[in-house]
Amino acid sequence: MNGFTQLLLKAGPTRLFAALGIAAVVAALLFTLVFRMGGEEKALLFAGVEMREASEITQRLEAADIPYEMRGEGGSIYVARSRVLDARMMLSAEGLPSRGSIGYEIFDEPDALGQTQFQQNINRLRALEGELARTIGSLDGIESARVHLVLPERQLFARETEQPSASIVIQLRRDELTPGQVRAIRNLVASATPGLSANRVTILDETGRLLAAPSSEGGIDADGVDARQVSAEERIRSTVTNIVEGIVGQGNARVQVTAEMDFNRVSETSERFDPEGRVVRSTSSTEETSSDSSGGGGATTAGANVPDTTAGGASGGSSANGNSSSQETVNYEISHTTRTEVSEGGRIRRLSVAVAVDGMLTPGEGDAPPTYAPRSAEEMTRLTALVRSAVGFNQERGDVVEVVNTQFARAAAPGAAEAPGMLAFMGDLDVMRIIEIVAALIASLAFVFFVLRPLIGGLMRGGAAATVGAGGGVPALPGGGGAMAALPAPDGGAAMMGEESSIDVAQIGGRMRQSSVKKMAEVVNLHPDESSQIIRGWLNNAL
Repeated sequence: MNGFTQLLLKAGPTRLFAALGIAAVVAALLFTLVFRMGGEEKALLFAGVEMREASEITQRLEAADIPYEMRGEGGSIYVARSRVLDARMMLSAEGLPSRGSIGYEIFDEPDALGQTQFQQNINRLRALEGELARTIGSLDGIESARVHLVLPERQLFARETEQPSASIVIQLRRDELTPGQVRAIRNLVASATPGLSANRVTILDETGRLLAAPSSEGGIDADGVDARQVSAEERIRSTVTNIVEGIVGQGNARVQVTAEMDFNRVSETSERFDPEGRVVRSTSSTEETSSDSSGGGGATTAGANVPDTTAGGASGGSSANGNSSSQETVNYEISHTTRTEVSEGGRIRRLSVAVAVDGMLTPGEGDAPPTYAPRSAEEMTRLTALVRSAVGFNQERGDVVEVVNTQFARAAAPGAAEAPGMLAFMGDLDVMRIIEIVAALIASLAFVFFVLRPLIGGLMRGGAAATVGAGGGVPALPGGGGAMAALPAPDGGAAMMGEESSIDVAQIGGRMRQSSVKKMAEVVNLHPDESSQIIRGWLNNAL
């Protein structure tokens, strides 16, 4: 203990303060490293947030005393993993984040009384676009969406009105959407917008790729034609492949289908009359009867006007005429048929199917290669009949089905699977976190070995040199390992030591006496190995 205290006293205040400062820095680095390693891991709260909403979210987090960290140019917000759910529930109750869109909450503002009709229409359009964007963004596989609606106003005294249209830009979470999902988005927007038809909705992704193009009423666009043709060919190819490979084995058949399709939309109306199919529609009958009476000459008296009187009866002779007619009209309705037929496009006009079937391979004995044998003609005939039946072969429309037996070019068997790499076990770990910790450890070790150790070594060498000098021995010189090595005194060294006092080489600032140089030369000549080690140690310390 006394030796350590004496060493500290002889080191001097400057070296003591330097050593304490270095120790404090190293302790701070180690404390920071341990704190970072033992601290709670951060988890993602929200990603892709706009700067305006990011500012509001951070203000709410600060008010709730939830530590946060912003990464990715401020678009990603991280909080402690244990506080993620609490933070999301708190922000959701306040409508954050709103995905950058404004919905029907725009009408919650109390100053809507003084708005004009134009402002109200614009707010209604913004609210509808915002609600549609939120709904589309909530679907699986979609990160966010922007919706633009064009709703023309109806003009007075106009016979024809412009139809509404919509444009949608979506940001995907995966590579692409299925055609069914694209149709679902179009129908969703069309059903939620008054007067909008699904074929007037355009959909793009964030890369500018067209997912759905507008088309005319009842028509189909070029992209739709290609898609329908490819879909029909793929459906037929899949059917034929499943049947053939079920017989010849997996991977022993190649199928190619080419379909010529007719996409013309034809509307035909026909009306037929059947003269044999008469039906009585109406019948009308009319009967007419008329009579005429006339008498002879004589005087006209009052008795002649009295019926059943002798005087009247006894008067001159009389005659009577009668006429009757009947008429019947029958109306017949000839039966007729009116037929309206609409033929949608997409009919197969001609079909060509090519099937290549591999032969049979018989494994060889030992290391011998397998033997190839072609399939029989009977088996190929059965395969051809199956393929024709599967594709709906029609010779009248010019369908062609070819099934050929040929030998396939087989690739070399793949080698053994490669062994997992050295870092395969780190697949489920946070690689960036591990790299950060390793870098901090390397920096701490480098600081200790290259800064702290040389300073402490110099401090120790200075104290040891002072002790030896005070004891009256031969001056101690630093050895190769940084320790102090004392040279043994040559013959007659005691006498010389008695004659002259020792010289501390480290304290010499000017010239040296010639006797000292001579003594040093004698020591080197007597002890060459120790001298070389001392010089090597000097060089190591200098480097």
